[in-house]
Amino acid sequence: MSDDTDFIALYKELGLSAQCDLAEFKRAYRKRVTQLHPDHQGQDGDMPRLQRLNRMYDAALDFHREHARLPGAAPARPAPRPPGTPAHPGADLDDEGNFDPGNDTLAESGLAESGLAFASDERGSAIIDEAPPVTGKPRSRRYIMLMVLAVLLLYWWGAQKTANPSLDPEGPGDAVNPGLGAPTLAREVVVGMDEAQVRRILGAPIGVHDGRWDYGPSWVQFQCGQVVGWYSSPLHKLQVDEASLRTGAAAPHC
Repeated sequence: MSDDTDFIALYKELGLSAQCDLAEFKRAYRKRVTQLHPDHQGQDGDMPRLQRLNRMYDAALDFHREHARLPGAAPARPAPRPPGTPAHPGADLDDEGNFDPGNDTLAESGLAESGLAFASDERGSAIIDEAPPVTGKPRSRRYIMLMVLAVLLLYWWGAQKTANPSLDPEGPGDAVNPGLGAPTLAREVVVGMDEAQVRRILGAPIGVHDGRWDYGPSWVQFQCGQVVGWYSSPLHKLQVDEASLRTGAAAPHC
């Protein structure tokens, strides 16, 4: 302990105990300064001792400003709270330490922001508990729900898109889900059908000569670009409508 903070020697110098109040401490200091100062005592004054007393006195005041008590004094215990006063410590005191019931709202808002919760025991003493930390689980669940909704929305949009019929006979829309109102595509060759439709049903011919498309032992006969007849061999049956052949549609005029 340095000379400036030898508070035991300070109290001994002033004839006080560490539990004295600040006013009593200052009175004892002024009295002792008068006893040591050469201006008052003449040659009997003790200037080095006075200077050491001043340093210790200044250090004691600094300690009091920082801790609200003199060095060595026990921390002040809160006084019993009168019935009906708020349970929050300091909420009912103004800047000078006087009771002010109007300060409750400010104290509660400041303590709520700091994450502290207050309670009181049976004796009315304030108990400060740290509020439980806020976890990120509610926010995580909200993000998961949003992601699920986004996936469902994309799935629904894709289903709506594929449900729309395509005008292209060979387009994917008709093959996957033709939808309502989609044109019905022929599955058999009929008399009067054009070459494009025959190619779609039977595929490309093996050979073509004199308006006849050969499919192995079977063939389809065209006139002016339209079907006028065919032969479907048992060895290679064609997808044809025999009823339309028997009906005997008139041959087209080129």
